[in-house]
Amino acid sequence: MYFFLYEDEFGPFFRDEVPVTHLYFGSSVSKEVLGRVGLTCPRLVELVVCANGLRPLDEELIRIAERCRQLSAIGLGECEVSCSAFVEFVKMCGGRLTQLSIMEEVLVPDNKYGPDDIHWEVSKHLGRVWFPDMMPTW
Repeated sequence: MYFFLYEDEFGPFFRDEVPVTHLYFGSSVSKEVLGRVGLTCPRLVELVVCANGLRPLDEELIRIAERCRQLSAIGLGECEVSCSAFVEFVKMCGGRLTQLSIMEEVLVPDNKYGPDDIHWEVSKHLGRVWFPDMMPTW
């Protein structure tokens, strides 16, 4: 089931369980709305977040991994996630993640992982080689 919503429609939409399977946020979306996605969209298969600002989405991603057991595709653009939270997210979702498109700029280094070594840990939990997407330099 696909839904196309404008930003002012997010609030009422994510109050109760929603049978949405594919969710695309083409413009900025708040941490609060993403937090509610994890609580109200248990059938979610694909999630794309193009932007959310500069507030890390660590807890929201973990909640989505815990509650959205059918999630197999995720794309993150202009947002932030700590490297450790991203590794934990991938660990929880494992090999069911067939599409994992994360821009390198999204991953924020922390005391456990940095941009140079995160791909090894993520690859291990996916069961295949993975590298973050990079913005081309023209």
